[in-house]
Amino acid sequence: MQKRMKIVDAHMHLGPCRVFDVEVKAEELLNNMERNGITASIVQPFPGAPDVKKIHQEIARLASENPGRIFGMASLNPHQDDDTYFAELDMLVKDYKFVGVKLHTIGHAINPLSKDATKVFEAARKLGIPVMVHTGPGVPFSLPSLVILRAKQFPDVNIILAHAGNGMVLSDEIIPTVSICKNVYVETSWSSILEKQAFIRTLGADRIIFGSDLPINTPIELYQYKMLNLSHEELEKILFENANKLFRLGL
Repeated sequence: MQKRMKIVDAHMHLGPCRVFDVEVKAEELLNNMERNGITASIVQPFPGAPDVKKIHQEIARLASENPGRIFGMASLNPHQDDDTYFAELDMLVKDYKFVGVKLHTIGHAINPLSKDATKVFEAARKLGIPVMVHTGPGVPFSLPSLVILRAKQFPDVNIILAHAGNGMVLSDEIIPTVSICKNVYVETSWSSILEKQAFIRTLGADRIIFGSDLPINTPIELYQYKMLNLSHEELEKILFENANKLFRLGL
């Protein structure tokens, strides 16, 4: 009998958000993982968290209580002094073992090519962690193509395009962006099943990462991948291996 496939949800949130008017509680997150067979979740605050430091601490506590199940991703507003930003991210990565950092283009009103965004990529390079960039709603800052220059400028930093453009128009930028940048990956939450199919056919399974963003979306995302009739190898890469390797989870 074949063992159940491991699954890493590379994009999950905890806490409240004043930008998108949503909230995910710890119990809801853990119950969702159990219901859907999620091995591990990479969890970040929403960009509109009323107290982001508090949510980072809650994620760290949840990770300590659920070792190998919960991993933290930092989400800090880059519009602050460099030293303050670097110190906070350094603490989260070194003391609490956070595995990535988010650049939230719409939630923090930041262009990936701006001066303040530079510190995000510089810090990620120094700490050896990937940068997840919000794409989709929030044009022009959220255009997937805006990461191309950053990917070239920081070839040793892995960049993840969250939500795969999140729309039939912006998703057209995903394939050329990932194709020309070897250090760019795509996380596919909220993309359609047809878009997922096109990404896999064109890019292969090695650069695609499963994520669901919200508990209510997890079973939908999993069902779409199930319906694509992928090989076991392709499915394993997308649902588990790529994220496990990219974030150095050691699962």
